[in-house]
Amino acid sequence: MCDGLSMTTRFLLVEDDPADVEFVSRAFDSSGHQLLVVSDGQQAIDYLSGKGAYADRRKFPLPQVILLDLKMPRVNGFEFLKWLRHQSPGDLRLLPVIIMSSSDEPSDVKAAYALGVNSYLTKPIQWQEFQERMKAVNVFWGSHTQVPSVSAA
Repeated sequence: MCDGLSMTTRFLLVEDDPADVEFVSRAFDSSGHQLLVVSDGQQAIDYLSGKGAYADRRKFPLPQVILLDLKMPRVNGFEFLKWLRHQSPGDLRLLPVIIMSSSDEPSDVKAAYALGVNSYLTKPIQWQEFQERMKAVNVFWGSHTQVPSVSAA
């Protein structure tokens, strides 16, 4: 459980665009929260499952919130969400997921919510607006929202 006062919130960013990773990382620099990064849905599945390179939980702790892009190679955001909500081990399915996508297509928004996403944000084009949005995510999900403690077992 995270009350925002006694603990740093760990966010897992699932994003294949290096520029977006840099933007989010910069926005998190002064947040006091931890940002973990993987570059596609398959790496996110491996990370959460503790497979391969991600087996050491001291080095790769489970996140408390997931920031997810939709359009990625190998396993896209929708496929990852299906896995997380229906096939993931333990109670990982309870992890809050925030979509951060450049798509504002109503069909993408509807599909994401149907798969159990907790929030859907469209990535703004302007850096300042992107930074403000990331600060809002940090404050809300990192400091004001209680998230469940989960395990992959």
